[in-house]
Amino acid sequence: MTKIHIVGAGPAGSIAAISALRSGHEVVVSEEHPSAGLPQNCSGHFSKDGLDSLKQFADYRKTIINPIRGAHIHLAGEKLSVRRGSPVSFVCDRAALDTAFASHAEDEGAKINYGERILSRFHSDNIIGADGPHSAVARHFSFPPIRKFAATLQAMVDYKCEDRDMVEVYLSNDAFPGFFGWVIPHDECHAEFGVGVELPHRAADAWSRLLKTKGVRAPPRPKGFIIPMEVRARTAKAAGRRNVVLVGDAAGQVKATTGGGVVFGGNCASIAGRRITHPGAYEAEWKGRFGLDLAIHSFIHDYIASQTDIQLAAIGKRLKKLNCEEYLARNGHMDHPTRMLHPEIVSHFIKNIAGVV
Repeated sequence: MTKIHIVGAGPAGSIAAISALRSGHEVVVSEEHPSAGLPQNCSGHFSKDGLDSLKQFADYRKTIINPIRGAHIHLAGEKLSVRRGSPVSFVCDRAALDTAFASHAEDEGAKINYGERILSRFHSDNIIGADGPHSAVARHFSFPPIRKFAATLQAMVDYKCEDRDMVEVYLSNDAFPGFFGWVIPHDECHAEFGVGVELPHRAADAWSRLLKTKGVRAPPRPKGFIIPMEVRARTAKAAGRRNVVLVGDAAGQVKATTGGGVVFGGNCASIAGRRITHPGAYEAEWKGRFGLDLAIHSFIHDYIASQTDIQLAAIGKRLKKLNCEEYLARNGHMDHPTRMLHPEIVSHFIKNIAGVV
């Protein structure tokens, strides 16, 4: 039996713990906060398919607040609406979901030391860093730094949600440079408002723009957090006698388009738990399974971030003429853009171009 030390008891750390335990290892987890689910700074909106891919590690159904069937996407004022007949995603109680993952890890035999901050003294020579975008594990073992980040602000707002099953997404490089604004309904009268900007832009300016756009005059004070916007160039190494791997935000396993990291980070953490004694195999497997999708998310983000608002609005108009709302309603996927690329897309665009050109 090999002893594994996991730093961080968020979803990625807890899933890595469960996976390592199921592979026959002994697991100790260090979490600097007094309980799982703290601080509650991240959005709780996840794709249904993504949550289903992690259901062996926690029963997410108990944390669902609101089912979502689609999105109103505002491209610098040009609106596209994509809706399905059944839920495509769920708004979850994020703190409850994080707690469910950690509790499952403890139930399976992990020892979680809450209030334990790790900077250099590790409990094992086999280490999984699941300690966020400014990972102390990554710094200690001299992993290449992440250099691109988004700064975000979010808060729950009293807001009448006319379409409580639709999220709103605002893309504008004037208002939200390098990222976007969002409104995620929780019920008929409350929604999560959020904004993000690529650093060094100011999230506070974007927050004011979103509130003005939505006519909100007395919002609560928002909470801020940082999201990595690129995959770390290296996520695993053998350092002397030690095996060290990074997962989740520490590895930059995050969708650059939305900042969502639980689904990709969790699935990569499952691989880390199995592969911790073979760092090279871990890196090869997670990149083989998820690297292309993350690269496409990064490409889409960089393309949108490079456009002026006039160009974004023109893109929105063209997408509407090509009837992309219908195609995305049938074939869109929040996590894996590669699953949208199949022969039907060719026939769809040929038919619509014939009617547009």
